[in-house]
Amino acid sequence: MFYNNPIYNFLLERKSSTEISFIPESLWVGDPDNGKKIVDGFMNFNGESIVFDKQTWKKNKGSRSWNEELFCFDWIKDVKALGTNKARIFLRDNIREWLRLKNRWDPFSWETKILSKRLCFLMSNMSFFYETADESFQKKFAKSLNKQAIHLINVFKKKKLGSEKIFTAKAIIISALSFRNLSSKLKIGIKLLIDTLNSDIMEDGMHYLRSPSEQFIFLQSLIDIKNYLGSSKIVIPKDLNENIYRIASTLKFFKIANGELAIFNKFQYVESYQVNEVLKRSNSKLKTPNTLSSSGFQRINENRLTLIMDCGTPSIEKTHASSLSFELSHGNEKIVVNCGSPFVSNKELNEAMRSTAAHSTVSIDNINSSDIFFEKNTTTRLAKVWSEKLERDNNFWINSAHTGYKDLFGLIHNRKVHIDSKNLIIRGQDYFSRPTKSYNLTPKKLFLRFHIHPDVKLSATASKKKVVLKLKNNLGWEFICSEPKIEINEGIYFGEKKLKKNNHHILISEKIVPDKKIKWLFRMIK
Repeated sequence: MFYNNPIYNFLLERKSSTEISFIPESLWVGDPDNGKKIVDGFMNFNGESIVFDKQTWKKNKGSRSWNEELFCFDWIKDVKALGTNKARIFLRDNIREWLRLKNRWDPFSWETKILSKRLCFLMSNMSFFYETADESFQKKFAKSLNKQAIHLINVFKKKKLGSEKIFTAKAIIISALSFRNLSSKLKIGIKLLIDTLNSDIMEDGMHYLRSPSEQFIFLQSLIDIKNYLGSSKIVIPKDLNENIYRIASTLKFFKIANGELAIFNKFQYVESYQVNEVLKRSNSKLKTPNTLSSSGFQRINENRLTLIMDCGTPSIEKTHASSLSFELSHGNEKIVVNCGSPFVSNKELNEAMRSTAAHSTVSIDNINSSDIFFEKNTTTRLAKVWSEKLERDNNFWINSAHTGYKDLFGLIHNRKVHIDSKNLIIRGQDYFSRPTKSYNLTPKKLFLRFHIHPDVKLSATASKKKVVLKLKNNLGWEFICSEPKIEINEGIYFGEKKLKKNNHHILISEKIVPDKKIKWLFRMIK
């Protein structure tokens, strides 16, 4: 490969410069507890722990995703958060080792998405360890960053950029602002930024992956870019400001009363203080919407009751088969949830948590409502979803349907939800209609699941017709269903910080009869 040719490395070295004209500063504070573990030789990414020392850069037993995190250097902010001289020396020693081993192109650590993130994280945190370093370190480090940035600018147009495209735009912008020999490349970074805003953000301000945590990460990067441009006395593009306001407004849509983000699609836990900090820095005065028409989400937020429902067509990339699932909370207490995304590198578990069964909705014969593939886009069966929301007094109705099972079973899943916010009652009905007589498979059973937050204690009555839910704040709710037997089954929940928790879900399984309505109800016990 040409990039592996010594001549290419020689040309990069010859073009690269050590002259830094601007040192950017990160707005975000890391986790000092994790920083201490790293300095002590314990590195954990995605639930995978590896003993960390200088030899780790050369060879380790970590998975590909673990090594991606290592070579991105996102963890550097946690070490920086310690604020000690020991932390500075630790970072310089490890960067020296990285430079010794990886300061020329290789197919993994110089992959576009890893390289883009590395430039962003190293440069935005460099003031901590760079300014007090000896001249030799400063020159080697600066030259390496410049060399990597030149390579990124050379290759990014040749690569298919996915959801990490915003990091490539940010990396080019931050490099152009920081190095005099790259200042003319700023327009390339700005153009890529505007192209990314146009391609990745829908009309309602939602990120195309339809994920609240991806929305957070994207918005954080936009705020970074605005900060770097402003600090360099560069005029902020109008499109950047307007999108920050719009995207922040949409992020508020998914913020529930405890300050966390609701769980939909690809999920990464974000602390409530981080959500608040990003929203504060966005300075968005736009009103929080109650419907996201393009991405397809409905939200009811009345009388301390919050219900958010996924009524949109799943994304082709990183598909989650979650059509018509919802999350329900009262005050600061989560009640009905989706199960989240695992932070462990495990194909089977990743696919399981993206399945319909891992969401609070209905599946047929435990087949997903949309096809999902591991590290591959869905180009086959993808549910088309329709919804409407009606409102009168303190009552709200969400009527919805999806076609995910139409080609397989000739069936449309219909879900109607009525929210009586004054009396704190949520009524619902699920049924399958058959608009066509042609289908490939004969459906047998439906499985209706409501995943319950781990902090909620459940107990079914002897008749199995009712479930009593005791919340962490000792308030009681109950679940009632029209079907004769309710089951309580165990499950797992990945909705909190690097923790896999056991939880329970309410399950109703029935033989499918077209147009037969299964009615259910959640209400507070007063």
